[in-house]
Amino acid sequence: MKMRLADRILLSIITLFLMLLAIGLLMFTLKIIPNILIDKFIFNMQNGESMVISILLSIMLLLISLRLFIASWQRKKPISAVLSSTELGSIGISVTTLDTLAQKTVNTFQEVCEVKSLVIPDPAGTRIQLRIIVLPDVAIPELARNIQNKVKEYVESISGVKVNEVQVYIENLKVNKPVRVE
Repeated sequence: MKMRLADRILLSIITLFLMLLAIGLLMFTLKIIPNILIDKFIFNMQNGESMVISILLSIMLLLISLRLFIASWQRKKPISAVLSSTELGSIGISVTTLDTLAQKTVNTFQEVCEVKSLVIPDPAGTRIQLRIIVLPDVAIPELARNIQNKVKEYVESISGVKVNEVQVYIENLKVNKPVRVE
């Protein structure tokens, strides 16, 4: 699950608070902080201005915890690249489908040993990022161009989704290529 920036900030605040609480509890347990100081602290929290601050801090921590709890149970909407809208509704193809099409295309190249792909949908056109491990002694620039062209053509022809960009990153070379069964 990818967290939003606001949720990460809230999680950091809660984590820092829990760390401080744990350090305080440890110091109290090891008698680094005398019991009298804890008694005075609790008494001050229950009276006067400190009481208002304690209530506000408690409410704030409760709301942050509730927000993070709800965020942890929210389901992520499936992302799709919408092709068109008709009077009957919209037509869409999932990002997973586009990802599978791109990987299928790259795997047709004998020089490619492994491929990892990421499809980034955009209203202006989809971007496909490929991370590839290839055999040694391959003309990498030529192979990369061929992969870019073939992936773009195949994904567009099968899905109808416009592909704006195909990024190819050669991650590494593999010395021994596993035998393919075709």
